[in-house]
Amino acid sequence: MQEITQIACAKESAGERIERVLDIARESMGLTALSVVLTEVATSKVREWKSTCGQVNGEHISVPIPVAEEFAAEAVAVGDDPDLSFLQVICGYLSVLLENVVLTESFDNSNAQARKRMEEIAAIYDIGQAIYPSENTDLLDLIVAKAAAVMDGQTCSLMMRNPLDGTLVIQASCGLSDEIVKGVQIALGEGIAGKVAQTGEPMLILDVASDPRFSDGVRARSNVSGSMCVPLRDQAGGIAGVLSIRRHHPKPPFGEDDLKLFGVFATHAALAISGHDLYTRLHQKVQEMSTISDVLKSINSTLDLEYVLNQILDSITEVVGFDRCCVYLLDTRSGDLTLHAQRGYGRQDAVPETVRFDDGVVGLAAKERIPIFSQDDLHNSPISGQRLITPIVVRNRSIGVVVADNSLNKKPIEPQRADLLATFVNQAGIAVENARLYEAMEKKYAELNVLYEQSKSISAASGLESAAQMLVTTASKVVQCDGAGLLLLDPRRDKLKLQAVFGTLGKTEPHIQDLLQSPECVQLVRNQRNPLITTSGSSERKFGPVADMLNALAPANANLMIVPLVVEDTPIGLLALNRDRPECFLPGELQLVAIVATHAATVLKNTIAYEQKMQQKVLKLSALYEFSQKISSAGSLEQALDSILAVVANVVDYDESYIYAVEDDNGTASVRASLFREDNQDASAAELLGDVTSWVTKEHVAIVSPDITHDPRFDGLITGGTPVRSLMSTPLIVQDEVVGILNVCSYSPNVYTEDDVRVLCIIASQGAAIYKELEALAALTSYTDNILSSIAAGVATLDYDGVLLTWNMAAEDIVGLRASRIEGLHYEDLLARLKIKESDKALLRQAVQSVSSTGITYQGYKLAFHPEKRGEVYINLSISPLLNNAGEQLGLVLIFEDITREIKMENEFRRMGELAAIGQLAASIAHELRNPLSSIKGAAQFLSNEYENEEAIVEFLGIIIDEVNGLNKLTTEFLDYGRPMQLELKPVSLNMVVDKTLQLMSVHIANNEIGVKEEFDTSISQVQADESRLQQVLRNIIINALQAMPDGGSLAVRTGKAPGGGAYVSVTDSGCGIAKDKLERIFVPFFTTKTKGTGLGLSVVHKIIENHGGSIEVSSDIGKGSTFTIVLPSHGARSPIEVEEIDQTLERRISGKLRGEADLEHES
Repeated sequence: MQEITQIACAKESAGERIERVLDIARESMGLTALSVVLTEVATSKVREWKSTCGQVNGEHISVPIPVAEEFAAEAVAVGDDPDLSFLQVICGYLSVLLENVVLTESFDNSNAQARKRMEEIAAIYDIGQAIYPSENTDLLDLIVAKAAAVMDGQTCSLMMRNPLDGTLVIQASCGLSDEIVKGVQIALGEGIAGKVAQTGEPMLILDVASDPRFSDGVRARSNVSGSMCVPLRDQAGGIAGVLSIRRHHPKPPFGEDDLKLFGVFATHAALAISGHDLYTRLHQKVQEMSTISDVLKSINSTLDLEYVLNQILDSITEVVGFDRCCVYLLDTRSGDLTLHAQRGYGRQDAVPETVRFDDGVVGLAAKERIPIFSQDDLHNSPISGQRLITPIVVRNRSIGVVVADNSLNKKPIEPQRADLLATFVNQAGIAVENARLYEAMEKKYAELNVLYEQSKSISAASGLESAAQMLVTTASKVVQCDGAGLLLLDPRRDKLKLQAVFGTLGKTEPHIQDLLQSPECVQLVRNQRNPLITTSGSSERKFGPVADMLNALAPANANLMIVPLVVEDTPIGLLALNRDRPECFLPGELQLVAIVATHAATVLKNTIAYEQKMQQKVLKLSALYEFSQKISSAGSLEQALDSILAVVANVVDYDESYIYAVEDDNGTASVRASLFREDNQDASAAELLGDVTSWVTKEHVAIVSPDITHDPRFDGLITGGTPVRSLMSTPLIVQDEVVGILNVCSYSPNVYTEDDVRVLCIIASQGAAIYKELEALAALTSYTDNILSSIAAGVATLDYDGVLLTWNMAAEDIVGLRASRIEGLHYEDLLARLKIKESDKALLRQAVQSVSSTGITYQGYKLAFHPEKRGEVYINLSISPLLNNAGEQLGLVLIFEDITREIKMENEFRRMGELAAIGQLAASIAHELRNPLSSIKGAAQFLSNEYENEEAIVEFLGIIIDEVNGLNKLTTEFLDYGRPMQLELKPVSLNMVVDKTLQLMSVHIANNEIGVKEEFDTSISQVQADESRLQQVLRNIIINALQAMPDGGSLAVRTGKAPGGGAYVSVTDSGCGIAKDKLERIFVPFFTTKTKGTGLGLSVVHKIIENHGGSIEVSSDIGKGSTFTIVLPSHGARSPIEVEEIDQTLERRISGKLRGEADLEHES
């Protein structure tokens, strides 16, 4: 170990020290071989140091050696029983030595890269210095020379792309003869350079013959050890050329680091080439622009359009360098491009006089506002040869095009010539536009004189209707349209109105008015600030309510012009004009209408304001008169308060209005009535008005504030959430006592004035005069209503015409109709809602007419009807005349009480008697039959035992016994039906009972080939019932259903919540059904539709369900099946009606009747 330590610290190279350490370690451990392997992870490059002795054999052991992350190392020992612990110690020394190896190689590589980088930077610097003072050829030669020197290459070539066909052309080379390579063209994808230019990816080539990228036949060169080819990119990222370099043997091939370095060099070389080209073009452009600037000065100094166009053509042919050219200008009326000037064309050249704006390359260039190169066959244009079409664009709008070509000398059009032409044309376009504007100005002057006269006519119009009609008539004359319409906006109600029409719109005026109700149309008028021209294909006219309105204003796919009417940045309406012709509205026409609309908008706003002011004054006077009529005829305090708010709404604009009532005892105020604007239901002013009301109550004076946000009286009262801006508040005073406060609010500022508050005070004083009287009347009415709502009898009043006026709570409970649903109806309408026999209706009408005509009270009429969702109800009705203090008849009073329970007691008593008689009869028959049946059965059984070997005798005796058993069962049913039924009620689950019954009946159901469908509602509550009796009921119903389906079928059993509480179970079969004439009798004792049976099965079912306090109903369709529905209450059966109770009731009614008759006899 001491020797190894000295070796590790020696000054030898790290590799030599590793070999010596391996030798010593191998000898000391007696190994046949010991080696160290170092692997570079990224490249999988392996380095190995070994120490061996003789033949290598024995056990192999590998121990990892910790090194830097980029490497992996291990020690491999071969021998008999190597000492692993000693080997791990040796690996510690080897780890340090391997780190020295890695660091030394990294340092050497860094120095080499740095030297090469410095050489590259020096080369790039030389290239940069050569950009400006040298020709382009000198720069390219310098680039290839420097590349060869930096990359240690023998040959280097630089290829640039031809802008016309995209091929590569060798422009410079180093190490190659110019006669061989100068001007050689290479197509994209051809050879190494062509593939690099096509893909844009650099290539490192070591062996062309074995490289799969060049399997298409790239020739291999034997003297080349390696080559690189990288793209030269322009500033836009496109491939401008290719730089290629080679090394010859015996030079080593290029590596990946060389390719990266060569790529960096190529990037800087491409920048240098681009900079040189840019410098050359700029220098040339400066010279050309100087000449063009002189021409433009000359052009802009005149407004003669012909002179301007001639100067443009001369400059294009003489300065820009084209053989021929012509100028088309846009005709604003027709929308076509018209030929205005040409230069260089002969008589044989067919130059079209007009071109449609969207036709061919000429129209396309004008439409898209971009220059276009065109070949002979492009869009079948009549102009021959390669040409350039450049639009004349002024303020982002095409006003024409210039068509230029070099067809005379057959030269191609260079890109820089095209750029120069575009620059010149755009600059010259301003002069063209100015000259055309000057021509149009004189025409406009004449048109403005017409507008002035028309505007005077609009200003002189009297009234809104006249001014509006004058506007649409004037606008239609200015632009010669087919129809015109004026839409005016009501900002308070957010509504649009078609105020005036002209021409074709007169036929569709009602339809347009309906479309204007859409909120989207109102929003369009509110937001539209700029004039607009639309066609039938415009996006604004395709979908939605706005499109429907625009299409209605421009019928039959006409062109439409929309001009907003705006005053002080506030929209008041819209002027719409349509033209049912192919010619669209022109911008000049739009400007004329806009001028008329601007002046007319002010006139209309002033006219509207004047008319609104006059209407408001008339409305206030009318409202005050109407208020005096309403307030004097108000029947209640609520009606009076609502009348006050309704009149206020007609007098002033408002968003919220309230009437507060002031309490006498503590002076606090509370809201008694309120009214909001239609589109506003949010009482946002309530908190603010509470403080205002307190102040007005205390001070006894009215208050008005045009804008509370600038009113110091409201400092500290305004919260951030209130939208209120204008406010009025006035007290309602009676005998110097404030009984209420009238408040009116608006969300807009400066709405209320002193005149408004004076009108409000007049309304308040008249309203306060009868406030106390109506308040007392309301208290008396409330007292009377309390009496009517407290009595148990139903009370209803009819006016003289038979209209229902009042309907107390007891009447609601008895009849089942709320007062809010029937008050105000004629009593005939009430009868129509109740299921009453026609004979009873006739008697009731006769009674009403008799009491109305004679004034004699009608008493003791019994009436039966069926309320909704309830059973039959019986009432005892009395009808009396309703008289006032003077004895005059005002109407009728109907008083009725519910006697349903008494009637049911009578029916139950009668039914109990019938059942008792039936039961006694059944019991007597059963007793009379049982004794002989027992004897017959006993004798049959004895004979059966005696003659058990006689099969015929035994068979007949068996029939006798079965028939006797059937008769015994029949007598048992008679006895059960006659006995009083005892129920053991307890909470049971209806679902469980149904499920258990179905399980017990499953064999019978299966034998009859019946499919069962179960639908159980698990949310139903338990019911109070006798479980065994319920099973008996379900068995009887299911047996009947099975007998109704002898050939099989389906059985549906459902449970659910009953409408009035409790639960229900229904059984539906798909059997033969029950006829309607038999359906009402199926629960009658001894009634049956079958050949066998007693007819007591369903009677017993009905009796069991009735004793549970439930009900059973049946519905059936012949040929489709029947449904039995059982409803059970959750609280269980009601207490049975005892005979004693029935007797007492009947005795009470009979004795009362007798007493009443005795009283009448006594009075007579």
